[in-house]
Amino acid sequence: MAMQSGFIKRIRDIMRMDAGINGDAQRIEQMVWMLFLKVYDAKEDDWELNEDNYESIIPEDLRWRNWAKADSNGHAMTGDKLLNFVNNTLFPVLKGNDVKEGDTILYEGIKVAPDTPIKKAIVKSTFEDANNYMKDGVYLRQVIDVIDEIEFDDVKESHAFGFVYEEILRELQSAGSSGEFYTPRAVTEFMALMIKPQLGEKMADFACGTGGFITSWLGQLSKQVTDTSAQKQLDDSIYGIEKKPFPYLLCVTNMLLHDIEVPNIYHTNSLKHNLLDYTDDDKFDVILMNPPYGGHEDKSIQGFFPDDLASSETADLFMSVILYRLKKNGRAAVVVPDGFLFGQDNAKVNIKKKLIGEFNLHTVIRLPSSVFSPYTSITTNLLFFDNTKPTTETWFYRVDIPSDRKHFSKTKPMELKHFEDCITWWNNREIIPDGEYFKVQKYTADYLLNEQGCNIDLCGYPHEEEEVLAPADLIQKYEEKRASLNAEIDRTILALSASLNGEPVNFDTQGTINACGKMDDLHKRFPEDMKKSVLQYAIQGKLVEQRAEEGTGEELYRQIQEEKKRLIKEGKIKKEKPLPEIAEDEIPFDIPGSWKWVRLGDCTGYSQTKPKISPKDITENMWSLDLEDIQKESGAILTRITASERKITGDKVLFYKGQVLYSKLRPYLKKILVAPDNGICTPELVPFNTYLVYANYIVYVLRSPHIDYAVNSVTYGVKMPRVGTETMVNLLIPLPPIAEQKRIVAKLEEILPLCERLK
Repeated sequence: MAMQSGFIKRIRDIMRMDAGINGDAQRIEQMVWMLFLKVYDAKEDDWELNEDNYESIIPEDLRWRNWAKADSNGHAMTGDKLLNFVNNTLFPVLKGNDVKEGDTILYEGIKVAPDTPIKKAIVKSTFEDANNYMKDGVYLRQVIDVIDEIEFDDVKESHAFGFVYEEILRELQSAGSSGEFYTPRAVTEFMALMIKPQLGEKMADFACGTGGFITSWLGQLSKQVTDTSAQKQLDDSIYGIEKKPFPYLLCVTNMLLHDIEVPNIYHTNSLKHNLLDYTDDDKFDVILMNPPYGGHEDKSIQGFFPDDLASSETADLFMSVILYRLKKNGRAAVVVPDGFLFGQDNAKVNIKKKLIGEFNLHTVIRLPSSVFSPYTSITTNLLFFDNTKPTTETWFYRVDIPSDRKHFSKTKPMELKHFEDCITWWNNREIIPDGEYFKVQKYTADYLLNEQGCNIDLCGYPHEEEEVLAPADLIQKYEEKRASLNAEIDRTILALSASLNGEPVNFDTQGTINACGKMDDLHKRFPEDMKKSVLQYAIQGKLVEQRAEEGTGEELYRQIQEEKKRLIKEGKIKKEKPLPEIAEDEIPFDIPGSWKWVRLGDCTGYSQTKPKISPKDITENMWSLDLEDIQKESGAILTRITASERKITGDKVLFYKGQVLYSKLRPYLKKILVAPDNGICTPELVPFNTYLVYANYIVYVLRSPHIDYAVNSVTYGVKMPRVGTETMVNLLIPLPPIAEQKRIVAKLEEILPLCERLK
């Protein structure tokens, strides 16, 4: 049966009904171990055909073909019987445990010895940390049936699976937390292209994730394959390590799909090895990787590293591993965050001194902040270096956002073509000025080491649009910037002290003034940046967990539509013109699978006629709310005035307790709140009801950076900008289940006051 384009969606819809699946990450992991067994079963068909006396490491009854497929009569294991088989037979055996009935061994756990071929050993290593989360055997059967539709002996189907794999990666990116995301294909392809793979070389990735760099390496190297001997060199050219079980599983599956039948991919931790114990046999011709960053390692891991390199930061430790495992005359291309460039803590400085002083750091490629969007907002760079000689000069090249867009996104990601100018420049290097800055510039090693003090944050983005980092990323960047500025101030103070003592000073002491000013700015910006970060994090579904028992946004949306029909029928609201369907290219970022994108007009009465009241009908004790009474940003009521205390001129708008009040005048002030009582207000305030949606949740969504940008980019009027009704009703709103909305609001009300305390 041909694989359908909605493959992932079909599986997602089934799993949403299973109480055992809690969140996207579990759903994807559940899907992938089944895909692995399906793929492995297809590969075993090939091995049985091509090898005499091939014997599977998986017991015959436990092979995919013998339990997952329906028999000749269309019967297949399902329900409790299937669930019992998977939990109590399949998983224990694949993890290496015997299955017994009393003292009788029904199935022996698979055994792996030192001489077990890798293509067999990967089954046990793949399942060591895998889990079956599903609790309903009927739904489990339905998922298995969807997966079994793929036929890998069909060339078209195998090709189509590539798209399924890419979709899994996108889903995985959305489900990941800080530091757990996957390198865009354009980046891995560019790095592999620039590294120029050669047959006979061996490439390594010590945190290989799902195998993105490895597949890009294979793609470049495959162009040189002309015979079986060359094919054998290609097959043997890769080496990968991945600590986390799920990416490891996906990587092995990926290698099998790329016809690497004996993948040298290992499920272990690259950092758990004494750095000084590596020999030439442990080194590689090429290293391509994106080290995990944002994580922190304890003393037990740091103990494997020399004292001067023993950082607590995961990315720093991986950089040291790379330097110690790069073969003489070998080459490397590595993704690093901005914090590595400007970081001034001892370990980072020592790593950079070693990199520049012992290796040839010839090129640094600066990437726009949105390259990894929407999965992370960490700004990254590509380091290209080799183990041929110490650095003499380093080129810095800034890759700019193409003129036809403001940023990269999920629907418009970075592509290899966006590196074309850089590829052209690579072999014909020249300095490119950009006003008072540089798009491209080269610097001597002495300048980087001594005058810059190993702060190599050069040729950056001087006019980059404001970015909203994830909370953990923002805190990390703040701490790194603060440490860097403190180090710069300390260095300059020491220089001033030296100057006073008649000693020579080799850099500009004006930097002290700049550093102090930057530090002050950093402290002032951080609380507001943190609030923006938390709000954005919340509406992306990352602030609180998803709970299957709370239902889905789709279910809530259907309830909303029924509620609106009821209100129309009862004459309480007017029927509105249907809003346009949401196009794929409108979606600004990923949300959890249990959420749904809707328009503001779909779930609120923003466009409904607002009841007005004339001055003659206004009573003295009515609460009269004006824009000046509302605090910007927070929506707090500053002053409460009755109609008798305020001179009323012209018609006012009636609002009621529980309605959302939104200022359409100067919306950048974010005067948005839930009305605590009934009252009257200026027509510049728009009161509206929410339909089965938590009003406080809508308030926070409307305050979020995404909405703020979407609204204020299309206001009209110069001195007194306003936002139109059509803009508002068409705003995209992420809709979680109602219980999750309330948990999000509760968490925000806990966190945001902490941000205020930082001021």
